[in-house]
Amino acid sequence: MEEQLPQYLIIEVLSRLSNSGDLARCRIVSRTFNSLSQEVRSINLVCTLSRYLKSRSPETSHLVTPFKTIFHNLVRNSQNLESVSVGVDKSLGGIAYDDVEDESDDLYLTDVGFFKDWLPRVCGDLKFLSISDFWIQSCWRKSTVFALISSCCHRLLELEVRNAWLSVDGLRPIPTLIHLTLEFVRLEDEDLMKINECFPSLQVLNLVGVGGLKDPKINLLHLKTCLWTASNAPVSLAIIAPKLVKLKLKCVKPKSLVLETPLLYDFHLSLEMANEVRLKEFRNLKNLQLESSSLGSLIHKFRSGNTVKRLKGLVRS
Repeated sequence: MEEQLPQYLIIEVLSRLSNSGDLARCRIVSRTFNSLSQEVRSINLVCTLSRYLKSRSPETSHLVTPFKTIFHNLVRNSQNLESVSVGVDKSLGGIAYDDVEDESDDLYLTDVGFFKDWLPRVCGDLKFLSISDFWIQSCWRKSTVFALISSCCHRLLELEVRNAWLSVDGLRPIPTLIHLTLEFVRLEDEDLMKINECFPSLQVLNLVGVGGLKDPKINLLHLKTCLWTASNAPVSLAIIAPKLVKLKLKCVKPKSLVLETPLLYDFHLSLEMANEVRLKEFRNLKNLQLESSSLGSLIHKFRSGNTVKRLKGLVRS
């Protein structure tokens, strides 16, 4: 059948496979599929819950190819990769610590040794990189994968890291990076400062459940969109972003909140009343959504509401 299809069409079909595990299976179907699959410019490999459980079962473990082996084979036989996504499915987040051996590292995906085996081979054209680690195996191992990525990927535009404990030791500037997502990642204030310095061109920043921060500060001159879900710890938060137009900020009870974002257009703020809230005038603010247990006093923190076209308030119990 593949002889009847144009090669470009086969490549297009293979490129649309949502999980590259299927791509690996296609490679053993025929020589044509094996050859053309190497032209695919995107790899997205996800370890599902069913695969994980089979790999742990004494009855089926010998039938399951190690996840990292499949990934290595895909990368080794691919050319001109522009996008790589590797990770575990969200359903693995429900795995209990008691069900996992402490020293297991088969799904420790921010392991520098794992990255060294394949990243230098594909980094030349890489524009998108996403890693979703297995928290049970990564939370107690501090990874310096950030430094390796910054030393190799000079054309990277978008980076996503989830479920990891990251170190910024050795981190180098990536001036091309415009989109960064850190989700359920452990950092420190000094690490966030280093990210500000090394990713100066960021336009989109997503910080979701980033732990370890006490007095975090975002200072990015080109930032336009920001999603920040802060931890429950009482911290001082500051955002200095003169080009920011869209901000969704959720925090519980910060000691202080400082926003220097004069071009803000769309603002969603959810918090209990902070001890000190400093908001400079938002002359372009059109959409405002507030959630707070002290909604009335929070509204008074906005010096001018003349520009707001849509206002939504929610009193939190």
